[in-house]
This record gives sequence, C-alpha cells and structure tokens, in this order.
Amino acid sequence: MEVIQGQSPHDSPAMKALSSSAYQTPTLLQKDMQNVTNKSQIKPDKSMTVTTRGYMALCGLTGTQSITKTRTYQINETCETVNPSELKTTDSEGKLSELYSTSQKLPEVKGSTSVQSLVKFKFLDEEVLRKLEMGLIPVEEVQASLAQYVKPTTIAGVYVESSKKKMSFLEAAEKGFLAKTYALEFLEAQAATGSLTDLATGQTHSVVEALERGIIETGLKDKLMEAQKVVSGYIHGGKKLSVFQAMEERILDRYKGKKILEVQVASGGLINPETGVRVPISVALDQGLLNNETLQSLYDPVSNPKGFHNPDTGQKVYYSEILKTCLYDIDGGVFLFPFGERHLTNTSPTSSHRASVIISSCGIEMSAYEAFKGRHIDKRTYLFLSQQESEWQEKSIVDANGSPLHVITDVKSGRQLCLESALSQRFLEMSELESYRSGLLSIYEIADIIFSRMVVVEDVNSPIAGLWDVTQGKRLSVLQGFQQGFTDRATALRLLEAQACTGGICEPSSGEKVTLSKALKRGLLDEPLSQQLQQFEQAFNGIVHPKTSKTLSVSQAVQENLFPKDAGYRCIEFQLLTGGLINPDTHDRVSLEEVIQSGLVDKTTASALKDEKFHTKSLTCPKTKRRITFREALERSVYDCHTGLRLLEATKMHGYGAKSTFHYVWAFNQ
Repeated sequence: MEVIQGQSPHDSPAMKALSSSAYQTPTLLQKDMQNVTNKSQIKPDKSMTVTTRGYMALCGLTGTQSITKTRTYQINETCETVNPSELKTTDSEGKLSELYSTSQKLPEVKGSTSVQSLVKFKFLDEEVLRKLEMGLIPVEEVQASLAQYVKPTTIAGVYVESSKKKMSFLEAAEKGFLAKTYALEFLEAQAATGSLTDLATGQTHSVVEALERGIIETGLKDKLMEAQKVVSGYIHGGKKLSVFQAMEERILDRYKGKKILEVQVASGGLINPETGVRVPISVALDQGLLNNETLQSLYDPVSNPKGFHNPDTGQKVYYSEILKTCLYDIDGGVFLFPFGERHLTNTSPTSSHRASVIISSCGIEMSAYEAFKGRHIDKRTYLFLSQQESEWQEKSIVDANGSPLHVITDVKSGRQLCLESALSQRFLEMSELESYRSGLLSIYEIADIIFSRMVVVEDVNSPIAGLWDVTQGKRLSVLQGFQQGFTDRATALRLLEAQACTGGICEPSSGEKVTLSKALKRGLLDEPLSQQLQQFEQAFNGIVHPKTSKTLSVSQAVQENLFPKDAGYRCIEFQLLTGGLINPDTHDRVSLEEVIQSGLVDKTTASALKDEKFHTKSLTCPKTKRRITFREALERSVYDCHTGLRLLEATKMHGYGAKSTFHYVWAFNQ
C-alpha cells in the first residue's frame, strides 16, 4: 500500500493505465486473497491521499470485491488484519485503484508498492518505464514481463498428443507414460517454487493442502516437504538462509542447491526466504541470494549436470529447456509438457508459428496469435507466450538511395521483416503502423499481423539458401553455419558456389539475394570466400568473350576454354539441378534436354551430365555428417515458410563422452 501526500507523481496516462488494468484471474487469487494482511492505524486531521499503484495491478491482476473510500487519513503502522474487500480506494481523480497481496509477498519497501518501487527493486528498468510513459510500449507488454513474479511458471503436468488429454505427472506415471522418478522430479520442482498445482483448477496449494485434497500421495510427503523448505529458508545460526546461502554454509549439497536455483531462475526468479518475495536475478545478486560465479555455472554441464529427464525421450535436460517446449492450457491456466510423436511445440522452418496454446477440455491446439485473435486468451497472456517463442527487435538502416528503413528481427528464429516493404505489399496498413508507433500495438502483434497476410511461394529454383539449427530452431547463413561448427569450410564453399552461380548470395533471414560485394558488407561472406566465389558470380552474369565481346553462358565458356572446367562443371551441375542452365542475358532457365538439343554443350559434357557418377559426394550433410551429393542435399532440404527458399537441417556434433556418441548414432539414423 502506498501513502502519498497530496497528488500522486505518477498521474501520466501510462501510469493510470497500469494501476487500473483489469485482467481477471480469479482462480489465481481465490486462495491468496484469504491471506491478505495490512498494517494500519487511522488517525484523522492530517490530509493524505491513499493510493495503491500496486505491483499486482501492473501485472494486470484484479479482485472480485471492492468498497470505495474517498476520505483522507493519516496512517501509522501497526499489525492488524483487514478484510480484502476493504483494500480498494480511489485516487485524487476518483478513479479506482487496487492493492492485492498474495502468498508471495510484495517487496519490502516501507509499505510502498508504486511503479517507482518496481524500478527501484529492478522488476522494471528505467528505460522500460520511460518508454511506457511515452507510449512507446503497451501496458500489456510490461504486464507480460512481470507475470512470472506473480505466479511461478512451473510445469503442472503432461499433455498426451494422441488422446489430446491432460494428466498429472503421477497419473502419467501410473499409466506408463513416464517413470515415477521423473514425475517426482517435476513435483519437487513445483514445491521448490512454493506450491503444488492442482491440474484441474490451476490453483496452487502447499504440500500439506495438496495431500489433504488428494493431489499427491502420502508416500511423497517427506520428499516434497523437504523441497518446499527452500521457500521458508534453512534455519542456521538463528537465521533464515536462502538456497545459495545454505550452499555456502555447506548445509545443502551444492549439486542439489544448483538444481533448485536453476528451477527458480527458469520459473520466474529466486525466492528470498526472509520476505517471501520472488525477485529478478539482478535483485537476487544485490540481496546476496546468488553470486555471478554460481549464476554463470547454472547451465554448465560440468559444474552443474542437467538434473531433469525429458519425459518423452529420457534425455537429461535443464528445467528451462523443458519449460520452453511446454503448452499453455487455457483450462486452468497451466503449462503442460506435450507427450507424443507430433512434437507440437517444436519450431519448424515450414511453419511461421508453433502450437503453444491448447484447450484441453475439447482438444483444440493453436498458436498464441490464433488464440489471441480467437479471444481465447487476453493480450497479456498472448504477449507472455510470444516472448517465450520469439524476441523481436527493431533497428533502422539506410537503403542504397539513402532512404531510412525500419527492420524488425526475431533474434531467436533469425526471421527479418522490413516495415516499409510490408506497407508497400499491403501486408501492413498505415493505421496499424501508426498504432505500433504510438504503443497501442506491440512489436509482436505487428510481426504476427504481417505473417498472417504474407503469401510465400516456394522457390523451386532455390539453391540451399542457409541452414536450420534443429536444436535452437533458428535460421543461419551458410557462413554462420561454418563459424558455429555446423559444417566444414569445404561444404560451406560448395553451398555458396551454388548460390553465387544461381542468382546471388542468400540472406535466409529475409530471403534476399545479393551480390558478393553486398554479401561481404552484410557479413554473409568473409574476404577469402568472396575471392573464391568471383568466377561463380561471373557464371551467373555471363562470361564476356575477349575477342567478340559476346556474353557467353558458363557451358559455352567451358567449350571455348574461357572458364576452368572443374569450376564450370560445378556451375552447370548447380544450375541444372536448381531448374536449368541460366541464360546470362535474360536469366531464364534452360532445361538439360534443351541444352543438349541446341548444342550448347558438347556430347562428352552431355554424357557426363546424365551420368550419376558426375554428381560427386562433395558435401558433408550438416545434420548426419555423412558425405552427400548436391542433388541429395536438395532432396533433404525443406522450404522455408518465411522466404520460400530451401534450408538444410543442421546439428552440432561436439559433446562430452556418451553424449557425443548418442548424438552421432541419432544423427546417423536420421
């Protein structure tokens, strides 16, 4: 509760919107509202305005009961329990403001839960607040970023893809979907964040309450009570110690402690046992709940081995990795792990969105944007889910004519969109762009609006335009694939040769094909590669005969001994396999039959082109690491729904011990 003399300093439209947001989540607050306490003793005579610009209101959470008060008070603090229905007042303009307290307390800020307090305690940074004040970002986007501090984002159960039904971890174990030890891992993770989730209602309960309600069995009580202890703290030397502090005092095993810390970080923040507050990492570092060395080691497989099992494959994983693959169930508002062969939440180059929302009661599966447009979820939930799937950022660039362009890029998937191009192609309306600039539409909505209207045609003449990182679900240029260890330099060179002689170096983020000089500036090539590709760019543009000044195709230039035969044959192979030999004057494609009939190649070359042995295994498959031909690479490629160009799936093959062996066998079998 915030006590402010006179008028609140946060009366801008953005702050008013924050304090009056009305996102209804009754199931979340039904139990928590019973535990609300306030410290107040009211004395008259001194005029003060009671306002409640609260953290919960910023997160979009409101209650169901209210009593409006308009009196002014002087408030001294004592300890007294009040009715939740009395925690609603009006500000100086008579607009309703709300204050709520949950079982996870708000930051201890001398009774204040203002927006400025959120900045002070690093739930919000000042730059976000500035953009909010200026209307550059919508209230819902900020609410989405704060949602994790109100209710921990833990995995509540599994979703069986074949039957489209949800079930608790214990039920799934009983029916043989996963080992009971795996189920216990996920229940302990829930307990380590403060409570267990009732899958049917989405409500959270303590271990004792969950036992009374039949959510868990008696045999699990001791282990789950031990896991729940991390919330209240470890008593040592008359003090309550956090997980990290208990590790430092050596009263908690470091491996177990790091596993708990990783769960809390993944689900929204570390819990300070002294206050019961879930706090961001930056605050946790300031409060001594963590240090940088431990934070950096949380995802180091050597110092902190992966502590959970993927229920589907049995592979060891971090909790955060599992959480990213989960579905949001509208019925109950919980996260579920999808169990089955359809791999619903996997990102794919063939689909602009993954399934991330379900309605388990009727088996409906959809993307977050589809759920939002269908009014199944509100804007705050849509933005929260979108932020798990993508991370859009805007930057300004200048085109060749010096005109400014505004490009938004998803740093997670590698997709890129130009807002000016979207306008010109009518994928975006000027009114929508203005709404985005004014903060009424978020960058996620703008991207989804454009994607919903784009019609992408598969480019059958496309070479391999880039790689698809199977693990990260991200597009990579060929050079990035080499630099990040997905393929060797020789394979990268061959793929780039195919690009250069069929139209230009491909930028998989946007689908644009550019010259070698532009590709070098954009980081699609390095200097040595650029030099090696010069003659392949010539093959596309045509080779000028030194005597007649006539522009020759690559096949003609090879016949005239004006082009190296080995490079020439590769150009001919690349062009023919991607649609036909290229006429340098028109850039039209000419089929192999037409090439032979017209005499553009001699009989020896024609015979070689028809021979399968002509197609040498000059590439190493970025996924299986087996030697393949360019034809086989094209056959294995997939068309990118974003650009229409071909991508080749890729995986890294390095690892430790048995892990690398497993990956090799897995990749080989693909």
